Amino acid sequence: MKTYFFGDIHGNAFALEAVIQHYQQIEPDSIYCLGDLVGWLPFVDRTLTRMRSLNLPTVAGNHDLMVAGLFPDHPHQLDRMQASAYNSGLLSTLPGALDYLLSLPLFIETPQMAILHHSPFHLPSHGMTPAITHFNYLDEAALSGCLEAWRSFPKKLIVSGHDHIPAVYELVETKRMPNMKDIRIHRPAAGQSLTISLNPGSRYWVKAGSVGGPYRDDVFAANSVLLDSGAQTLTLFRIPYPLAPLRRDLSNNRYCRNLKTLLPYLDWERSC
Repeated sequence: MKTYFFGDIHGNAFALEAVIQHYQQIEPDSIYCLGDLVGWLPFVDRTLTRMRSLNLPTVAGNHDLMVAGLFPDHPHQLDRMQASAYNSGLLSTLPGALDYLLSLPLFIETPQMAILHHSPFHLPSHGMTPAITHFNYLDEAALSGCLEAWRSFPKKLIVSGHDHIPAVYELVETKRMPNMKDIRIHRPAAGQSLTISLNPGSRYWVKAGSVGGPYRDDVFAANSVLLDSGAQTLTLFRIPYPLAPLRRDLSNNRYCRNLKTLLPYLDWERSC
């Protein structure tokens, strides 16, 4: 059985179409979206309309919930707050868009895996409203702090997005309390896909990377993941897409073209 994952589209319609064409060629048995359909780029009306037409199982990302007005951002995230406000205003003209974002679940569970935007160990308690503090990044301190919970987690596979850096974290089986030395990190090289074989004795946390950016590893390619349970492999894909039309549309946006976080889309030196 083949299961395909992608997320963190962030309004990048051109990257989204490249991923859709990619998974149509693979013909997986199931497809999941890892959240953050919106946020950052000013074309979220396009990506949200496209994603709703696909009717894929989708979890909520922090940008989805911020744009829908569920909670505010960190005060220091000025660029992100401005992008969210622009996105929210744009989507307010699209009937049902903001309510759709609020309806997305935080967590999808299958017999084999947990699927969510960030971390099953940092979700709000039952009945508690999510906040931006539930969506911090998976740095070494955060990972170290949830090793015990990860070792006892009922699912051996976690698939999430959020961090915008594709990687597979492998927690090697150990009888003692695990530490950071028990984690193997698998990352794809720039411009290349990566396939790893699954070890029956290990636990895996997949960070799928971002479809639409911003690309925190400076690799301008859409990222996605394929789990092949028959072959017992995980593949991290780097999918190229044309940047010229994205640059053109972003250059023509008088507001968002001035956001510092989005400048790499305009400045990146690459033939398209």
